[in-house]
Order: sequence, then structure tokens, then C-alpha cells
Amino acid sequence: MSQTPLSTTPASAAVPRGLAESHSLVMALVGSGGDGVALLGDLMLRMAAQQGLYGMMVQSYGPQIRGGESAVILRIGRQETVYEGDRTDIFLCFRLADLKRFQGAVRLHPQSVVIQEESDTGDLPEWIGRSDRETYRYPFAKIENGIEVPGDPKNMLALALLCRVLGWPAALAREAIGHRFGSRPDVLGRNLAAFDRALAAAPPPPFPIAPGTGRSLFAETGNEAIARGAITAGLRFFAGYPITPSSEIMETLIDELPLAGGCVVQAEDEIAALGMVLGASFGGVPGMTATSGPGLSLMTEMTGLSSMAELPAVIVDCQRAGPATGMPSRTEQADLYHAVFAGHGDFPRAVLGVFDVVHAREVMYKAFTLSERYQLPVLVLSDAYIAQRRQIRAPVEDSRVPPERLVWKPGMGPARFDVGGEHGVTPFRVPGNPEGTYLAAGIEHTQEGYPTADGTIHQQMNAKRFRKLEAIARDTKDWFRTLGAPHAPRGIIAWGSQYGLMKEWVAGHPEYRVFLPEILHPFPIAALDAWRKNLESAAVVEMSYQGQLHRTLAGLTDLSGVVSVTRSGGTPMKQAELERLLDERRS
Repeated sequence: MSQTPLSTTPASAAVPRGLAESHSLVMALVGSGGDGVALLGDLMLRMAAQQGLYGMMVQSYGPQIRGGESAVILRIGRQETVYEGDRTDIFLCFRLADLKRFQGAVRLHPQSVVIQEESDTGDLPEWIGRSDRETYRYPFAKIENGIEVPGDPKNMLALALLCRVLGWPAALAREAIGHRFGSRPDVLGRNLAAFDRALAAAPPPPFPIAPGTGRSLFAETGNEAIARGAITAGLRFFAGYPITPSSEIMETLIDELPLAGGCVVQAEDEIAALGMVLGASFGGVPGMTATSGPGLSLMTEMTGLSSMAELPAVIVDCQRAGPATGMPSRTEQADLYHAVFAGHGDFPRAVLGVFDVVHAREVMYKAFTLSERYQLPVLVLSDAYIAQRRQIRAPVEDSRVPPERLVWKPGMGPARFDVGGEHGVTPFRVPGNPEGTYLAAGIEHTQEGYPTADGTIHQQMNAKRFRKLEAIARDTKDWFRTLGAPHAPRGIIAWGSQYGLMKEWVAGHPEYRVFLPEILHPFPIAALDAWRKNLESAAVVEMSYQGQLHRTLAGLTDLSGVVSVTRSGGTPMKQAELERLLDERRS
């Protein structure tokens, strides 16, 4: 490709040069599958982390196996970032035709820098924002007879242009490219050559961001953080079946769990996966599985077995839009009913929610603590927005001791399922150890584990198992976060990945305060009721069509005057949308 300089379309207002003091900057990169948009985003985020900048990257793609549109939203700043922002500062598009799928995800402002394919002569659509701005065109692709001819890697050309815009050193980009392709010299050479060619082109105007902390940070996805948090919490056996958007949890554990002395098995399906986890748990080994909605549905009976046989198990559900196959690559918060209520008969389980990538490690430690201490299933609800988000964070140093099970020792005396155990928990017996053999049937059983159909014993066993939830509720009564001024007149109740939006929202809306539960079942209802005092109005904000959290809370406390603000759709809410929805519900 020739070193064609960027062509410029004049704008009515020049891009301001005083943005070096900006605290954050949002970039939107749009292309097709095969253009390397995700890799471009990864390289940019890696370079930001090496300069001590914080940031996050969110991917958007369709359900197809190959091809189709692909977009990446990056937000980079001097402070920890948990929300991708509402308006785009730098917009780079390889093909305008790919933009329509991402309506609502990209919104420009008058000073935005726009870089697009030179042969794309059309105008930006009206919904993306004002069009009277400078547009910089570069020949990313060679077009012959209307057909794109393979040429230089587009993402490497774009990387060079973005380095010029941000003022980032070319040496840092070359190092990032070398890290990615160092084991493939031919590919490395081709990518570096493309990078250098674009670097020589006339640059777009600068849009710098202030320097970072000066110390190198690192980036990880929500799925990677969940896997690593589980290892720290004592995980030693994982079984799972690949499913979007949870697969990277298993992929990370395949690489890292054996180094901690653990084992990973790819099962033939989700039913077998949880069955294997329960088998490991029966043998005294902390186990976990990870899935998404369709897989969680298949695990329902085994979840009941975990509770009935009192076998600790951690189940991570990376929620996606449903039902059935739904939209595998889109996010939603619509598995709450399933996590809290699904299953035949009465059985206790605990349910936790993940706020963001940094919180993922913390929540996994808490999940294993509850599961091992109370010998029951614990479900952790993440979602696609967190699972596949890559977020820059400070280096992690976690020296906490993994939680331990109460294991039977000679002289303890009680039967395995003794109804008199404290908080419903009795010492765990591990087969293979002295007096460790016992019956662990999924059928109702006596204190010794023998099957029974006696209604009185069934009532006693139900009471024993549910005393665990009473104890968990006491242990976790302060597992929540609040945002905003404590006495603000308006309130929002939200959970999970809404945390980032809410954190940014209350910073600009001092009239609001926010309550975010870390544990969803048993819910810290006393804390919620105390937080709600003196509110003039309140809303439950969530990403589900039915308003599942609102309806769940209505069964636990009086929600008079608390409205439900909810939608599905598969894409995260933006601040402007939240404001509109709140206004509509107040009117």
C-alpha cells in the first residue's frame, strides 16, 4: 500500500488542543470479523496499562461463528474506569456499512476525531451525532471493481494512526506488537512494516490524555479474574462445557489451575460437569463449574443434589440474553429468578452478584467461603458485559488463606447429617479417611444417610438445611455497597454490572443515592430498609424485561412507591437512557 497521506474534510470548528488535562478518553473502533478490531483494542489497552493509565475495553459482535460486524469501545483515563462512557472522542471505522449494528453504542460530540476508510464516501448516519466535524480518511483497504483486495493488516495501520492521535511512542506500540507476534517472525515482520507505513502518513489532530501513574498496571477480563479469584480461594477441581460468554473461565483455568495443583476436565455437557464437581466435593476437593443460561438450566437437578447431599459447589453463571439460545453475545440480568428459585422442592442456596472485573476476585473468595463453610451450592451471577470486558487494574497481591471445610475428626461423634448441628452444619466426612465412609444419597435420608420416606424426618431435614440460610443472612448482612450522598432524596436499587453506570451517574446527580447488593439471596433486606428511610422516590434499575429484582424484593418487603425501571435488549444502559427512563417513570 502506498504512503497516501490522510485526506481531510474541513470542519466548522477545529478540534481543541487543550485536552491534555482530560481525565478520560473514549475510543470506538468498528470493523468486520477478520479486520482485527479486538486485537487492536487489546494492543491499545496493553499500551495504556504500561503507561500507568487505567481503562476498560468492551467488545460487541454478532452471534455468527465467523465474519459479521465487530466493534470495540475503549475508555482510558487516569482513574480506575468501570463504565465505558456515553460519548466517543475518537471514532475509527473501517467500513461504514458495519456501523448500523452498533446503533446506540457510539455517539459523537462536536470535537470528536473521526478516522474512516478513504473509499467510503458516504456520510455518517444522523444517529451517531453531529456531522460538521473534521473527518480524516485513510486507505485501509485496496478496492478493485468494488471488491476489497487483501492487503496490509488494517489493525496495524489503525494502531499507527491512533498512536499519532494520542501522542503515544511508536516504540511502545512496536513492543506490544512484538509481544503478540514474537513467536511468528514472518507475521511479526508483516505487521511491523504495515505499522511503519501508516506512521509516516500525515497525522490526524492530536487528542492526548494526561500521563498515567508512571507505574505499569495490568489488564484482565472478568472471566480471567473469576478464574484467578477461584484459584486463590482454594479451587482445585473444575469441570465445564464451553459456552459463550463463559468459556474463557475454563480456558484460563486450563493454563493456570494445574500450576496450583488442580485439575480441569472438559465434560460432555453441563449436567456431567456439575456431576463431576459434586464427585470431587464428595472426595473433599473444592470444586467449581461455569456456564451461561442454557447450561445453568441443565444443571438445575444437580444443584438440588448439591443442597440435599450437602456437598459444597460453586456455580458461575455468565448471563446472556435469553430464553433458549437467545442472543449468545449479548448481555442481560435475566437469570436472577433461575438462580434464586429454580429447582424442584425446597432447597437452600446462596446467590452472589459481580460488580466489575476488580470485584470478581473478591466475590469468588466469598463464594467459596460460603460454600465450604455451609456445605451448599453457591451461584455467582456475572454477565457478558463483565465476563468479556477487559479492564486495567492495579497489580494484585492476595495472601488470604483459602476457606476450609469443617471436616470430621475422631471423637467428634455426630452423624454426617445430624439435625442438631450448629447452623445446620455438621462435620464433613471424607471417604478414604478413618470413619469417613457414609451414605450421601440424593434421596431424603436419615441422620446417618439412609433413605427414608418419613414425613417427620423430611420436615426435620428441611429445617436443618434451611438453618444454613439463617446463618448466611447474619454473616452477610453488610454485603452491599452504597453510592452517593447518604441523605439524597432519590434512590436507585441496582445490582451486578449496573455498578459502573451507577458510580458515574451519582457523581453528576447529587440528588440520588444508590444501593447495590453483593449478595442477592439471602438478600440483606434489613440494610435495604434502613437505607430507604426518608427517600422521596426510588426505583429498581435492571437489565431484564420482567424486572426480576423488583419483583423479588416485593416478596420480601413493602415496595410502595418504588418503581421498576427495566429493559432487555442485550446492550448496557447509557446515562442518557437511564435519565430518560427515570423521567418517564416519574411522570
